[in-house]
Amino acid sequence: MTDPVIGLSLRTPPANLEAEQALLGALLANNKAYERVADIVRAEHFADAVHATIYAAIARRIDTGQLADVVTLRQDFEHSGLLDDAGGPAYLAQLLSAMVGIINADAYARVIRDAWLRRELINTGEVAVNLAFGAEAGVDADAALERVESSLFALGEQAKGRGKGDLADASAIAAQVEAAHFRAVEAKGGLVGLASGYRGFDRLKGGMIGGEFILIGARPAMGKTALAAGITARVAAQQEPVLFVSAEMPSYQVQARMVAAKANLPLQAVLRAFVFDPGSNHGRGLSQRETDAFIEANRAVAALPITWDARARPTVASIRTRARRLKARRGLGLIVVDYLQLLSPGTEGGQGGNRNQELTAISADLKGLAVELDVPVISLSQLSRAVEQREDKRPVMSDLRDSGSLEQDADVIAFLYREEYYLKANPPKRRETEKEEKLAERTDAWRRALADTAGVGELIVAKHRQGATGTVRLRWADRLTWFFDEQEGGGDTPPGGQE
Repeated sequence: MTDPVIGLSLRTPPANLEAEQALLGALLANNKAYERVADIVRAEHFADAVHATIYAAIARRIDTGQLADVVTLRQDFEHSGLLDDAGGPAYLAQLLSAMVGIINADAYARVIRDAWLRRELINTGEVAVNLAFGAEAGVDADAALERVESSLFALGEQAKGRGKGDLADASAIAAQVEAAHFRAVEAKGGLVGLASGYRGFDRLKGGMIGGEFILIGARPAMGKTALAAGITARVAAQQEPVLFVSAEMPSYQVQARMVAAKANLPLQAVLRAFVFDPGSNHGRGLSQRETDAFIEANRAVAALPITWDARARPTVASIRTRARRLKARRGLGLIVVDYLQLLSPGTEGGQGGNRNQELTAISADLKGLAVELDVPVISLSQLSRAVEQREDKRPVMSDLRDSGSLEQDADVIAFLYREEYYLKANPPKRRETEKEEKLAERTDAWRRALADTAGVGELIVAKHRQGATGTVRLRWADRLTWFFDEQEGGGDTPPGGQE
């Protein structure tokens, strides 16, 4: 029996040169045929390099409103040497004679595209075989599988997406606008997108919409990961699958926060099976009731449809590969990235070490990922240290770190802020020559402010491409390291969906 790999190398790749000649002849005879084939075939689809060059020249002339025939193209190619392999510019006249009829132009285009797609599949298969045989050093089987999967997905997008959905007339878009309008009517003022579970944010947004890139920025210790974990748990409790890219900390530490909130236990009780009392400087183990609460909460969170990606320095390409796979297998409602500055640009986004340009590529790719998969993508982001230098430490747009493109790419930009944190970190200190009475007065004001801001979090929506901006109040539970809804009658829904 012939080795299929050896047999593959001996076979001629699929191509139909007669169809290529017939199509080029039809285009040279009548440029109007180009309208029927432009969305089907591109220059790179041609197997013959000379044919690809001629098609590109025809397309370039027609796209710029010029005539593309044997005479005008002969002028373009007269001294270029590009047609030497086919006999020079005289080959254009041969193509004209190869024309069977312009009525068949779109059929020829489909034959050419089909042969191209088969060649690409063969190339991908050969890459897969070579990687499987270990032809490339340092690439293990998992990395090989990811690379081949990514190549196949990219080829599938090329094959399906090119020329489909790129152009649409107003009547087609009007149908989409009408559908969105009546979804909103049906919601009766409620959510038209995916609920984050934080009601103030959901009221402001109307829900998170597929294709949205949502950026949540904050300084360290504000609770970015806690908020991301809270949104993840609440979305998953609606049985919407979530992909959480945890580049900053191990996945179990983030999921432990969900368990702690569900069980109403301090985070240390979950991670250390120990409860510390800061007032007495002593600690204790868990009671049986607390242990039972932990077990029940852990099981409830384990049942949520959350998939964790905790690789160090992931790339958007690797996230895209896993997200596509998840969507195909079990569906996908949301992607969460913690956090943007920890992503690697990969080979496709590298800019020679310029971090600003790298982050520009990453943010654009995250927006592209949201649109491609039609799911909301939430990415956390570090803010610059400029926040710390101001008296009012509430973040503003200029605090977005390293890249102005973040403001451009994101559909929603929100900043997380807890004044209590800054107040605790900066208690009043005696100033030079300050009297006791003045210090006491400032200390009293500080204590009042501390009491007023205790457990208060703010989510400041500074940009909302499709709606209103404003500030959403949240409730911060320090012992749980968790954000709850601001209390509004019914209280908060913890992870898992039950009160």
